[in-house]
Amino acid sequence: RPEDDIALRAIERQGVTITIKGPRQMGKSSMLMRTMTAAAEAGKEIVFLDFQLFDQAALEDAETFFRQFSAWITDELDLEDEVEKYWKRPLGNSQRCTRYMGRHVLKTLGRPLLLAMDEVERVFDTDFRSDFFSMLRSWHNDRAIKPIWKKLDLALVTSTEPYQLIENLNQSPFNVGEVIDLT
Repeated sequence: RPEDDIALRAIERQGVTITIKGPRQMGKSSMLMRTMTAAAEAGKEIVFLDFQLFDQAALEDAETFFRQFSAWITDELDLEDEVEKYWKRPLGNSQRCTRYMGRHVLKTLGRPLLLAMDEVERVFDTDFRSDFFSMLRSWHNDRAIKPIWKKLDLALVTSTEPYQLIENLNQSPFNVGEVIDLT
């Protein structure tokens, strides 16, 4: 498919955001897997998070979700878990998670990272969806002013049309970078 070429060319660059969206059973997850393989061949670390694995308790409480999200990334990379240290600060969940990614995860890694997230629509029904997706958008935007964030690639897969669920489109990660719509 021509869409595969778009994703594979994009992941060769550093500091990219890729959104793969389309109906169920269209090959979104398999396209993500091929993109992850290409990223690994380009020398990038890969973290794959399947949001189907977040339990209901995490999806009902923002702090639990953001802590688990941060800890899961740490675990996938076999890094020292410092989530507790960052959660002691009097900041919001998005701020803590962002500091954790920038000051611990990205700083510790010696090479670029692809954060590949499948089934992100699981977050769409939560009270904190805007906070989470705004955070991802800020990570995308931070690449322009903070060199450490250029080490981070984002790949999001969804089968739900995200534009209907994000209040402020200027804070959405789904309308920046390479948007691949499978039909």
